[in-house]
Amino acid sequence: MEKIIVIGNGGHAASIVDTLESGHVYDIAGYIVNDAENEGMPMRYPVLGCDDDLENIFKNGITNAAVGIGYMGKSKVREKLWTVLKKIGYILPTVCDPTAIVSKSAQIGEGCFIGKGAIINSNAVIEKMCIINSGAIVEHDCLVGAFSHISVGSILCGNVNVGDSTFVGANATVIQGLNIGKGCTVGAGCTLRKDLADMSIYIDGQKHTGGGYNVIGIILHRGCAA
Repeated sequence: MEKIIVIGNGGHAASIVDTLESGHVYDIAGYIVNDAENEGMPMRYPVLGCDDDLENIFKNGITNAAVGIGYMGKSKVREKLWTVLKKIGYILPTVCDPTAIVSKSAQIGEGCFIGKGAIINSNAVIEKMCIINSGAIVEHDCLVGAFSHISVGSILCGNVNVGDSTFVGANATVIQGLNIGKGCTVGAGCTLRKDLADMSIYIDGQKHTGGGYNVIGIILHRGCAA
């Protein structure tokens, strides 16, 4: 089996490691961790170095990498890592859990993670470096833009378009045919019933301001609907 490195050692990295172990496609060489003391997760494989060592590791023959850094509220870290890794020459394979159901007609981009029990239906397109997390459903003919995160248990009904670097929170539902812009946030548990412009927030909770965001909905109770 070809060797692969995992960038990071937090919770998302642990999910990737578990899926890689279940898939029996890659041999995990170890982690790349910038601050091992502060990562706070048990390590099942050795730490091979930090970001500064990536080029030497590549030159020594390990050419596959998986980004184990999650969305963390913004996609910028994942975008930066993708740029660094591709500049060096790394291959970022899709990591898809064996329990996920992915249509043969779906298209999955480079570096994506498809978690346990996720469903990606016919003609869906998942662009590079997306996270389709455990139990998420991406229905037929959806488009999920690069670096986006469709979180645990969330549902994109048919023909939904999601822009780049957008976060759809846990157990959220996006009604069919909607368009969500770039850099948006759809809060956990929400049901979205209208389009969102770029950089919009729709969230169940307190008011969010600043950062150039257009706050679409301020919902102070569970079961919100836009």
